[in-house]
Amino acid sequence: MKVFRKCIVRVKSSSPKVIFDCIDEPVWGVWEGLFGLANNEAIAITLSEKDEPSFWSDGVEVLDEERLLPTARPTSTDRPTKEGLYVFRSMHTISRHVEEIVRLSEQAWQTFETDGNYVAEPVGLFKPEGPDDSCAMWLLTWYDGFESWQRSRSPHADAKSAFIKRHSLLTSTSAIATRLLKP
Repeated sequence: MKVFRKCIVRVKSSSPKVIFDCIDEPVWGVWEGLFGLANNEAIAITLSEKDEPSFWSDGVEVLDEERLLPTARPTSTDRPTKEGLYVFRSMHTISRHVEEIVRLSEQAWQTFETDGNYVAEPVGLFKPEGPDDSCAMWLLTWYDGFESWQRSRSPHADAKSAFIKRHSLLTSTSAIATRLLKP
């Protein structure tokens, strides 16, 4: 079974695009930081069928690596392609809340994605492959730009209600603003 392997890497060259040539697994996406990552760091997500840590060449240093399973999204392994703002949100929770967080997210997305005040699309909601009692889930959301992200802080009332319930199940959350790199 393929899992999504999320790595935060430090790039040793001047261009983070070197990441595409430094890994022995198919690359699902690479994002460079706008806010929340150092200027020589990036987030790379690969598709893996191996249990061992991924093998990276000398062009990058792996700072953190997690094996993740998709929940409601993505529904395929097709790469994200849209230009714009991608926000990675870590959602720390107790493992028994994972399925309820997925349910509330799906409920919220019904009106979150169709709100005419901004343009947004949740791309992925991931859970750890083997969670402990507490775990971090990762939400990846695409926005057409920072203005949409800012306007989405006041979503449709139904989405807001579901997001508030979801937030009550979290112990902490943080976000990293990024942009997608093309190979």
